[in-house]
Amino acid sequence: MILSKISGKRQEISDKRKGWMNMAEYNITDTVDITDVNCPITFVKAKIALEELDDGDILSIRLNDGEPVNNVPKSIKEEGHKVLSLTDNGDGTFELIVQKVGD
Repeated sequence: MILSKISGKRQEISDKRKGWMNMAEYNITDTVDITDVNCPITFVKAKIALEELDDGDILSIRLNDGEPVNNVPKSIKEEGHKVLSLTDNGDGTFELIVQKVGD
């Protein structure tokens, strides 16, 4: 997996066996790394980061495999926000891309 920054936009590119595939392109507003905390604090930190954004802004969240990757996306959806993607970084962490919906 390659993550590149091109003209202010973050682009995720996945290496598939038969070539490269552009999975999605997002204009990331902010990022938060929650790999240093345990559940339920993972969701609390993600929620606080979302609260600081405007409606329609996009947040990139780096989180650990296991409980965080199972619970944080589900909790964010329950809060009414839109989960745009969840990408395995291949190092025991994931990148969750979320769009804030409503204030």
